[in-house]
Amino acid sequence: MALSAIGVTTAFAQESPVDDPVAVVQKAVKDAIAKAESSVVAIARVRKREKKFDPTGVSIDPSSTDFIPQHFGAGVVVDPQGLILTTYHLLGDPEKFDYIVWLNRAPYEVTRIAAVQQVNAADPWTDLAILKIEAANLTPISFGDADALKKGTFVVALGNPHGIARDGKLSASWGIVSNLERKAPTSPPEFRTSEGKETLHHFGTLIQTDAKLPPGSSGGALINLQGEMVGLITSLTPRSEEPTAGGFAIPVDDLFHRVLGELKEGKSPAFGFLGVSTRELDANERRRGEFGARVDRVVENTPAARGGLRP
Repeated sequence: MALSAIGVTTAFAQESPVDDPVAVVQKAVKDAIAKAESSVVAIARVRKREKKFDPTGVSIDPSSTDFIPQHFGAGVVVDPQGLILTTYHLLGDPEKFDYIVWLNRAPYEVTRIAAVQQVNAADPWTDLAILKIEAANLTPISFGDADALKKGTFVVALGNPHGIARDGKLSASWGIVSNLERKAPTSPPEFRTSEGKETLHHFGTLIQTDAKLPPGSSGGALINLQGEMVGLITSLTPRSEEPTAGGFAIPVDDLFHRVLGELKEGKSPAFGFLGVSTRELDANERRRGEFGARVDRVVENTPAARGGLRP
């Protein structure tokens, strides 16, 4: 009987939630979401109009419960005084659109302008933009270090899928880091700069994740299990409006912090960029006695192109 009692006690101890690895991970995920979700907001892009209703009678007043935005995404609080970080491609043409940020279920119009209407500062080369709303005492997101990520690291995506997070309830999905330093997929027009150029991320800078990212996730936060943002969600599969099994995020690294700091001050970040990408020689090229690196790609209107370099 004594042995039996010991055996039963041991069995119960092994099944204790404290020792259950699934319960430990689940708690970490819930705690991470709870820490970060108040710093992630819903954003809508609305065409400039004077009327309160469109021709079908649907309200276009953001404060109305009937309001349904056609263009939507997410953003991240980066300053207590109302600075919101989002993706540049979400904005479209600021001359044609206004932007609404939902915070604690209340809509805020983007107010401060710098170089362009409604946008405090924006950098299309890195696909980052800052919006200003008249709000105070906000909770900025905590930043982690994307350089510490490895393949297989657990991450959580917080966003505004299908524009439903206007009620203040951001949606979460989770997965792992699938890969690092990935190139953005072939660009749909909205993922290019206003000059039609590709962004820095087409040259291999992005975090790839298998977390589900429905339309509306762009501009949201990719966080680690400490509730720290390690990436800004920036794209889905090319030319797709359907939910996918994964996507990409801009890494929170030294470049990110430099650009973010300049954007918060209303400055336009400056970059040194030659405009060429290379690849290692393959076996056949080495056997032919070739050495060095092969020019794989040259970007138009860059120093490399003007200097005569060709693939």
